[in-house]
Amino acid sequence: MSIAVSVVIPVHNAEALTRRCIDAVLADLPVDAELIVVDDASTDSTPELLAGYGDAIRRLRFEVNAGFATACNEGAAAAHGDALVFLNNDTEPRQGWLTALRRYATGHPRAAIVGARLLYPSGAVQHAGVVFGQDGYPHHLYAGLPGDHPAVCHPRRLQAVTAACMLIERPAFDRVGGFDRGFLNSLEDVDLCLRVGAAGDEVHYCPEAVVVHLESASRGRSERFEQSVALYQERWRDRVRRDDFEAYLSDGLLEVEYADSHPVRLAVDPLLAVVDRGREEEIERLLEAYARQNADLLLEVVRLSALTGNGDEDEDDAPLAALSEISADRSRILTRAREIEAEIRELQGASQRVSGLEPGPRLGYGHLVEQVRETVDRQVPAGARVLVVSRGDRELVRMRGRRAGHFPQDEEGRYAGHHPADSGAAVAELERLRGSGAQYLVFPPSALWWLDHYREFAQHLGRNYQRLGSDSCQIFELSPPVPAA
Repeated sequence: MSIAVSVVIPVHNAEALTRRCIDAVLADLPVDAELIVVDDASTDSTPELLAGYGDAIRRLRFEVNAGFATACNEGAAAAHGDALVFLNNDTEPRQGWLTALRRYATGHPRAAIVGARLLYPSGAVQHAGVVFGQDGYPHHLYAGLPGDHPAVCHPRRLQAVTAACMLIERPAFDRVGGFDRGFLNSLEDVDLCLRVGAAGDEVHYCPEAVVVHLESASRGRSERFEQSVALYQERWRDRVRRDDFEAYLSDGLLEVEYADSHPVRLAVDPLLAVVDRGREEEIERLLEAYARQNADLLLEVVRLSALTGNGDEDEDDAPLAALSEISADRSRILTRAREIEAEIRELQGASQRVSGLEPGPRLGYGHLVEQVRETVDRQVPAGARVLVVSRGDRELVRMRGRRAGHFPQDEEGRYAGHHPADSGAAVAELERLRGSGAQYLVFPPSALWWLDHYREFAQHLGRNYQRLGSDSCQIFELSPPVPAA
C-alpha cells in the first residue's frame, strides 16, 4: 500500500513526553500513514524508548544535535508520503486530528499548509493560527481564550501557523527547500509559511484538528533565539501584512463606530484586551479585574433570580442601582465591587442547598484566584518573596503584603513565556530564583499538573522542601525543613 501521509516527530530528550505523543499518534494512525521519529542526539533513555516500538515507527538518529529545522528536513527526506505532517513531541493529539487535517487539505486544494487548534492542558487556547501584530512580529492568535470560544472554532486563511502541528503538501515543501537552517529552534515555521505564501500557495487554520500542547516544553528557548529573531527582522518584519486587527474585527471582538466627529468609539471584548492609558496600578486593577468579573457577577444575580422565579423586581435591580449610585472615587468603586462579589458568593453558597440552583461556573476563575490569595495569607508570612506557577497571569501574582513573581521568569522578572524543557530545567530555574531570595513556591489548582508531568522536579521539592497543607493550592517553603528534635 502506498503511503499518503508521513507524520514526522523531531525529538531531543524528554522521553516521557515522547512516549505519550507517540502512543497518541499510533492509537489513531490511518493505515495509509507512517510515523517517522527523528532522534536529535538525545542523551536520556529516548533511544531505548524508540527501539521498543519496533516496526510501528521508523527511526532516524543524529549523534550530534542539529536543531529543529535539520531534524524536520531529514525526516521529510526519509518520508514516503505525498503530504508531510510535522508534530512536536510535547503534544498529545486528540482522536481524529490527522483525519481532520487531511480532509481539510483535500477540500481546499490551494491550501498547501494546514495548521491545527492547539490547547494547553487546562483547555485554554495556545494556538489558533499566527497573526502579525502592529509591531511586525508573529503572535499566536487568541492564546489564553477558552478552547471552545467561537473565534477559534471556525477555519480561516492566514499567513502562518505553527509547526508544532502542521500539514504541508510535499511539492510545496520541496519547492521552497524545506525549513531554513538559519533559524535555530525558533521561527522556522513562520519563515516556512511566509516563503510558501510568497511562492503563491495558501496557509489555512483547521479548528477540527485538536492537539494538546505543552508549549516549548520539549526544547525550551535558548540564547540562539536572538539569532532567529534577527534573521526574521531582516527578512520579513517589514514585508508581512500586519493582520491581527483584521482577525479581531472579523470575529466581532473589536468594533469601531464612526460618529460625525472624533473621538472614534471602540468596543473591545474584555477577553481580547484591556485599555491602558498609563493609569496607576489601582486603575489598572479596576479595568482588568472589575470589568472582567463584574459582568459575570451581575449575570450570576440574574441567573439565580430567574431560577427562583419569585424575586421582587426592585430587589433584582438592587445591585445595578447600587452601582449607579457609586461615586467616581476609585477606592469606593473597588470597595463596592468587592462587597458585591462577597454578596454573590454568599448567595451562591446558600443556593447549593437548593436543587436546581447550583452555582454557575462563570465565577470559577475569580474564586480560584481569591482562594489562592487567602491560602497564601494563611500560610506565608507577610513580606515574604513568593513564586507562583502562573503562566504569565498577572492576577495570580498580585498578593496582599507579599512580593510575588512568576515561575518561571526571565532575568527581568517577567514571565519566561514557556514551560521548562524538562525537570532538570525546572529544578535549575527554581534554585536560581531561590538563590536570589525566593522563599515560597505556590502551585495554584490550574498548575498542579506540573507535579505529575515534571516528576523529578516534584521529587526534588518533596525531598528538600516542606510542603504546607492546603485544599486550594500547593505551597512549598523553599528552605530545608527543620529536623525534628
